[in-house]
Amino acid sequence: MAEDDELARELARGVEEGVAPAAVLLLWREDGPRTLCAGQADPETVFDLASLTKPLATALLALDLAASERLTWEITLEEVLGHAVPPDKKGLTLRRLLTHSGGYPAHRPYFQLLEKQPRPARRGLLKAMLMNEPLEYPPGSRALYSDLGYLLAGMLLEEVGAERLDLACRRIYGLLGVEGPRYLPLDEPLPWPVQRIAPCGSLPGRDHIQGQVEDENAFALGGVAGHAGLFGTAGQVAAVMDALCRAARREGPWPPELVGELLRRDPQTPHSPRTLGFDTPQGPQSAAGPNPPSGVVGHLGFTGVSLWWHPASNRGVVLLTNRVALGRDNQGIAAFRRRIHRLAWPLLGF
Repeated sequence: MAEDDELARELARGVEEGVAPAAVLLLWREDGPRTLCAGQADPETVFDLASLTKPLATALLALDLAASERLTWEITLEEVLGHAVPPDKKGLTLRRLLTHSGGYPAHRPYFQLLEKQPRPARRGLLKAMLMNEPLEYPPGSRALYSDLGYLLAGMLLEEVGAERLDLACRRIYGLLGVEGPRYLPLDEPLPWPVQRIAPCGSLPGRDHIQGQVEDENAFALGGVAGHAGLFGTAGQVAAVMDALCRAARREGPWPPELVGELLRRDPQTPHSPRTLGFDTPQGPQSAAGPNPPSGVVGHLGFTGVSLWWHPASNRGVVLLTNRVALGRDNQGIAAFRRRIHRLAWPLLGF
């Protein structure tokens, strides 16, 4: 199709212009997936999925534990931890953490302290730092995207489920009947040849990042965290989203009303674009392009990855790149994402 050719040219142009060394685009539609590749990538290239971990791992684990009645969205920190919490966090719920309305700041370089401690002690230290981190605003008063909220959410879910995030994800993807993305714990062998994994440049003390999570806080935790750490192919990301959409139509392991809530915009926080795990497009400058259909949910990842999906029709777009391989300050991805999605939505029938 001429439209497919134009999209392929745009993908290749992005690589040529230095957006990223590798790019894979997957369009999910009724007649099957269509995958386009550019640069140092093929359909089986594995990417650091960065913050796609939030909806594809942490939020799904929360959904699974809610479905098994081991928690509710409204469970509080006190109820999980079994003890009092600082006054500013009293009554803070899992729902607030998952919808980025819990009051936590966006980021803190906790790794600078964590890396000075033995690895077995780091998770306990991180929990203490998160509990003592001052909130920036009253929970529920607004939404502020926060890695810290998801760091804490991941640790709370591990406690409730008595299961590490990486093991929980493999179990959940098994329930869904898909080969989903994987965490890559630093103390375990890689599940793929390292050559299949797109490199992510360098950081101080880490000269060549390939097959290890790029995010420093997740790296300090051994590669498994609630906000980052998943790796996978475009097909694996799409398979999880397809299974989630089918579960919303009573074709999965969870009550469809719970799945639907995961995909519905937060009604409790003023002007929030967030759901229990996902984001929604906001205006013509959205990364989803100027023309996404109503009802789309999605997420971005710092390494240059994104997904945008229309659950009602189970059609969507997965765009994976390794833009950080050219440096964290490489900002060409923003305009590139908008151009790609502007062309992609009509090909999906919107």
